[in-house]
Amino acid sequence: MKSIAILGASGGLGEAVARAVAARGPVLLGYAQHQDKAAQLAARIAAAGGHAAIAQVDSRDGASVAQFIKTASAMGDGLGAVISATGPAIPLMPMVDVPDEDFDRVYATDVRGAFNVLKHGTRALQANGGGSVVMFLTTAVLQTLENDGMSGCPKTAVGAMVRQFAREMGPYNVRCNGIAPAVIDAGIIYAPEFAGNALAQGVINTMVANTPLQRMGKPEEVSAVVDFLISPGAAYINGQIIGVDGGFSA
Repeated sequence: MKSIAILGASGGLGEAVARAVAARGPVLLGYAQHQDKAAQLAARIAAAGGHAAIAQVDSRDGASVAQFIKTASAMGDGLGAVISATGPAIPLMPMVDVPDEDFDRVYATDVRGAFNVLKHGTRALQANGGGSVVMFLTTAVLQTLENDGMSGCPKTAVGAMVRQFAREMGPYNVRCNGIAPAVIDAGIIYAPEFAGNALAQGVINTMVANTPLQRMGKPEEVSAVVDFLISPGAAYINGQIIGVDGGFSA
């Protein structure tokens, strides 16, 4: 069974993805800071009959990502998929009010980080005969929303890279796709910096109110799409940005 590398596995959505795809092969759970959460997740996957290991990885550092991918590749019969569910804390505010240091921090993680994952991930998949990369974006790449520019703008750049790598690596049977979730009942919406922040809560409430399904998404509804995209059934899906947003971007 080919292995699966998952960056951001210690987050709410990353955990759901890891549990969903672990039946396909051994998974390497990448974490930035929360080693304890990653270890607990690996134990749960093992208890369910799967195989998981953990490793710290800094997506902003190309050498760190390359080593992470190399470690994942050695876990199974080569590497079969790379999933990046990473995402920095973002300020929800008008772009004119975004502090310079927050702008630099978010772009370093989102844009440079995505480049590192796509570069080293697709190379490893090419060397193993092909495979799939899935990058987490945001519904803000499909529908611009006031005060959410530090989510939508960098992730739009990531979406462009997904399509670029899809074109250039497709001849090697390497597929690259992105998923664009809206408000999901996990992860970032419960970030401490959003608690008690009227503007941030207003953005979240506005998105839910303007979603045709009139609710938040569930983590398993996102992970099911990721699981499909790395499956043989998605073998002809490449270079796509798929909204998992209850119709918000319609």
